[in-house]
Amino acid sequence: MTGRSGESSVSRVGGFCACAAGALTLAAAVTYLLLPADQRAAVGGAKLLPSVAAGSGVLRVEFILLALVGVFGLGLVPALVRLVREANEGIVRWAGTVATVGYALTTASYFFALGRLPMVAATYAAGDESTQAALLAVWRSSLDLQGYWQFLAVGVFVAVVGWYALRLGRLTPALNYVGIVMGLLSVLATIGSGMRAPGFLIAIVSIGGVVVAPVWYIWTGLVLWRRPNSP
Repeated sequence: MTGRSGESSVSRVGGFCACAAGALTLAAAVTYLLLPADQRAAVGGAKLLPSVAAGSGVLRVEFILLALVGVFGLGLVPALVRLVREANEGIVRWAGTVATVGYALTTASYFFALGRLPMVAATYAAGDESTQAALLAVWRSSLDLQGYWQFLAVGVFVAVVGWYALRLGRLTPALNYVGIVMGLLSVLATIGSGMRAPGFLIAIVSIGGVVVAPVWYIWTGLVLWRRPNSP
């Protein structure tokens, strides 16, 4: 009885966290569209820092939303590990640990950027040419500059869960395929960025991930939440 109650609790917490992460991911995608053009991804420091110094309210909201995705992602991992661990406990636990580090670093990184980037931008705007030149070399405010933990680690975990859930008949086949696609898109986006693939290819993959991620999170959350009451 205790074991069943514990499993129900883990599943429901995971379901709630997945739905929250999905809603926050969607909100972050919408907020990104509201950012000034000079504060978006891939913009160089020479343009971004003056823009942030002039006003960073929307960017701060974006950072908070993405940090919270990591917080709720941490609550989702145990539920998914428990769901599919019998298929290959070693790989599933390893992937879950990697994803836990990924979500934790995502949270820490965005809160770090929330505090550091506006200060760097203000110093840049008020500084002379030598100060500005020095800051352009170190302005990026992230604990995961290449996105290996935020995207690659989490993407591998999502793909692993989708694959084993499909084999075990857990969740639903369509949802598992969505998870595999989301995981592969995350991996491809990270690898492509590291290998300096053409920008338009990275953009296509990234946009695909932004569209698929909220669907996967919310769908997974609803299934996990209802699972304890399933026969």
